Amino acid sequence: MSIFNSLGSNHTLQSALRILFAIGGASDRKKLIAYLEERYQGQVILTYKGREALRLALDSLPGENGTTAINGFTCWAVYEAVRESGSTCHYLDISESSLNFSAETLQKALTATHSIKAVVIQNTLGIPCDIEPIAALCKKHGVALIEDLAHSIGTTYSSGEETGSVGDFVILTFSQDKVIDTVAGGALVIRNKKYQGATTQPRRKVAHAQQMKDRLYPLFTYIIRWTHGFGLGAVIHRSLKSIHLLSRPFIENETNEPHELPGWYCKMILRGYASLQTTMRHRTDIARIYAENIDKRLQVSEDMELLSRSANLRFPILHYERDRLIEYLKVRHIYVSDIWYDAPIGPKRFLHRTDYRGECPQSEEVARMMVNLPTHTNISAEQAKSIAMYVNEWLKSEGGTSYHVKPIHDKDVWESFLLDLKPHSFLHSWKWGQHYEESGSRIFRVGVYDGDTLVGIALLIRISARRGTFLVCPHGPLIAASGNEEGALSALTHYCTDVGREERCDFIRFCPLSVATDANRAMYRRLGFRDAPIHMHPELSWILDITKPEEVLLKEMRKTTRYLIKKMEKEGVEIVQSSDPTDIEKFWSVYTATFERQQFTPFSKSYLRTEFELYRADNQAMFFFGKYGGDIVAAAIIIFYNGQAFYHHSGSTSLTTGGKEASYLLQWHVIQEAKRRGCTLYNFWGIAPDDKPKHAWTGLSLFKKGFGGFAEAYVHAQDKPLSPKYVLSYGIETVRRIRRRL
Repeated sequence: MSIFNSLGSNHTLQSALRILFAIGGASDRKKLIAYLEERYQGQVILTYKGREALRLALDSLPGENGTTAINGFTCWAVYEAVRESGSTCHYLDISESSLNFSAETLQKALTATHSIKAVVIQNTLGIPCDIEPIAALCKKHGVALIEDLAHSIGTTYSSGEETGSVGDFVILTFSQDKVIDTVAGGALVIRNKKYQGATTQPRRKVAHAQQMKDRLYPLFTYIIRWTHGFGLGAVIHRSLKSIHLLSRPFIENETNEPHELPGWYCKMILRGYASLQTTMRHRTDIARIYAENIDKRLQVSEDMELLSRSANLRFPILHYERDRLIEYLKVRHIYVSDIWYDAPIGPKRFLHRTDYRGECPQSEEVARMMVNLPTHTNISAEQAKSIAMYVNEWLKSEGGTSYHVKPIHDKDVWESFLLDLKPHSFLHSWKWGQHYEESGSRIFRVGVYDGDTLVGIALLIRISARRGTFLVCPHGPLIAASGNEEGALSALTHYCTDVGREERCDFIRFCPLSVATDANRAMYRRLGFRDAPIHMHPELSWILDITKPEEVLLKEMRKTTRYLIKKMEKEGVEIVQSSDPTDIEKFWSVYTATFERQQFTPFSKSYLRTEFELYRADNQAMFFFGKYGGDIVAAAIIIFYNGQAFYHHSGSTSLTTGGKEASYLLQWHVIQEAKRRGCTLYNFWGIAPDDKPKHAWTGLSLFKKGFGGFAEAYVHAQDKPLSPKYVLSYGIETVRRIRRRL
């Protein structure tokens, strides 16, 4: 039989038939309530779902709705229960050495957010959290502590106390793939007497059709697993899902109104508790096999004592190329793609429905790395050893040499990498990401690592436009010259594809600064890219080496350029520099005249202001104004970054007022200022290709080339389509390119 993580894997044929024909009534409900009251020492409310129990717990708290602190690596059902109670989620990121949040993280949250009224711990995958300091903090701040045992029935804390013996409330879940699995079922235990009495047993009935789905689920999934190796199981699985006969752990449109738990579930739950010790021993034995045999570099923890106290719902391992490992195991009929969780609030297909906004970077990283190995009753010791062997084989043959990608949250790490990299532009600076964040866009800063060495970075910006939604990497990605560039880009492309799909993007657009060679173009083809219909950033830039003396620079200019610089000086054109953000108004008047005259699509004033203020804060941005007869006739925004000066935004008034000629002197003053600052290069930004005489930038290119210098040509912007809607975007951008003569 094929090996699965889920799909009813807790059940044998015998247990499947037992659930199918189970009979239970009010007496079984009473027996279960009495058992749980004795075990967990509190008032017991039975529910159909664990999330219903959590909702009831939060509803029973006095006062305003407030805020509930939850693990930043959890299930969407937890988020929904909190939201439906009227409370707001405060996400607590997990620690670097655990799948649970630390007491230190909770302390910071309680200090900063006084509205927190409850804290939910979940002992992820059955691994116990450090409960004692967490409980002490909750008591100190008068906050209710809720133990969610969805993963951890039977787990033991370091104090020797069992989970469910510490909190003010205990949430129990008996649904699919849990330690005690009766397909559905939940319970709330109110341990703190001050909260008791406010909640009564639910009376809403579970539909008979839903109960029948639950009864059939173990048998159906047993058949699927048994026939999967013959190719029949997948067909049966799809068919049952398509006609909605396969019970699901949660339903997207359910109201979460609490339901009464039917008696037959109660009878099965009591049976599960009766065999709990046997189940725990089996899970621990399997987990120990993994821990002893799998390469330690993949393991979350090497603490065997911690493992012995865990419910070991699954055995987690971490690797940046986890999708490759999953495929490797799949070929060997081991199906572990049910990652649990694949996002901070999983499953990731529901993440967009939450209010999560990147508060938990460690959780995000683990969510991209985690693979969970099965520990359920249908895994034998021999199978566990085989799985461990396959994991190690993969690591040696493929996983040990792969590049990996992870977010970068440290500005110094990002900027120091850029400092040593050539070529690069300020469009990949830390501040450029800030610029888009402040403009309302979602950004991602990621690094490509070879082992522990950072070898590449990529700033990804989510752009929402009428033509489609896409991720753009401005003047990037940037990969260090040494090493396997294609291997690094392959890992990055895989990562960006996941992000793009999570963000519901139609395509990814890289705008690389790689040299425009046939080899580089072919490399991007192999990675699944194609030429974009239009470029967003300069792909042919005009660069001037300004390390030479001024007299040499003047001598190497075109004769006309040198003449106009001197002419403007004689005619009294004044060049003024300013770092005052309010001078955006002066710049805007010239910029407006320019785009109205030349009919190009301008940036908004707020966009330009945000950019200028960000770079100006570190003396990296400057206005240059050319005055003729007391009027401003030319203007430019120059960015000074990492030894380069960039001619980014500019404008001039109509030619009759001398705006164009004043721009020659303005550029010469920019060059002088850049030299004074120690810059080695002046980047005039984009120019037109020589083979396109009708290009919209032809006249501007002639102006720039007159100062001397050289061209740098980069690979054309590359698109990786993610959805059929890319065709529409491609068509719209093609028309725009033609109309704009680009």
